[in-house]
Amino acid sequence: MDPCRAETPTWSESDVCQICAAPFFWNVKKMWNVMSVGVRQHHCRRCGKAVCDKCSPFRSTLPVLGFERDVRVCNTCWPSITDNDRRSLAILFEARHPVLRVRIEERLNLMLTLGKDRVLKVWDIKALV
Repeated sequence: MDPCRAETPTWSESDVCQICAAPFFWNVKKMWNVMSVGVRQHHCRRCGKAVCDKCSPFRSTLPVLGFERDVRVCNTCWPSITDNDRRSLAILFEARHPVLRVRIEERLNLMLTLGKDRVLKVWDIKALV
């Protein structure tokens, strides 16, 4: 399996939301000028824009960028994300025990996990390598 991955976008720096121009809480001058309370800054994981919560209400997986779990996506990016964009590129396995240590032996196609419960598991990872 050789999935096509892309680099995550660089996060933009801004004193205001790059979609609605709401000031972030550290931008006191802008808050004073527009007589509003500042909002928290977030980042869209797809485009990297600095956005407020109101402009990034959506969550989606973005496996090509390495996000196999739901992450924040802005109003601008959300409409263009397809089901194909959400298709997982990972094979997930349930360890079913809290893992303390992991060791991968690529030469043998094995992975060893040691759990808090002192259980040592040997995993065949031929399908993954």
